[in-house]
Amino acid sequence: MRRIARNTAIAAVAMGAALGLSVTQASATALATFAVSPSGAFTFSAISTDTVLEVPNAALVCDTSTAAGSATGGTGKSGAGIADITNVTFDTCDVSGIGFTVTPTNFPWKLNATGTAADDPNSVVGSISGIKASISGIGCTATFEGDVTGRFNNSTQTLTLDGGGSLAATSANCLGLISTGDHAAFTGNYAVTGSNGPMTIVEE
Repeated sequence: MRRIARNTAIAAVAMGAALGLSVTQASATALATFAVSPSGAFTFSAISTDTVLEVPNAALVCDTSTAAGSATGGTGKSGAGIADITNVTFDTCDVSGIGFTVTPTNFPWKLNATGTAADDPNSVVGSISGIKASISGIGCTATFEGDVTGRFNNSTQTLTLDGGGSLAATSANCLGLISTGDHAAFTGNYAVTGSNGPMTIVEE
């Protein structure tokens, strides 16, 4: 009986220590918060002249792409959905010289921040989620959905998409050039203009 009691006490102490450790670990992984400016509600626009949507067997290149969105300035903000992207256009797009139309849907797409870039204190890294867009050209249609990764540089006011993320073809009828499940690397550099001055997103 004494041995059982002693073992029970040891187990209780070990469990308490484990719980204490788990609380410490949970505290250490608290999500980052961000300060966004200007204060209050504001809108922004962006333009890129180098957007590319690349799949294993083809690359869709667009002469220009524009975007528009909105955000609310303030402090203590979660990085999830830190801004809304409410409209995107892709103009004069082609695959190997064959013209394509790109039709984005499922707005608003969400701009998310996860933290300060390890290699640049002026940039925050994150993603754009909720993306859905269809492409159509001669003998080819496909739809892409998912998220893309990138960063926003507060100094240059540039949103850079780096080709990472989960964006992939969810349907495809494209003469074998695109298959369902193909990952799509979306790259581009968008120059951002805020309606009330430069937009900044800074990890607190």
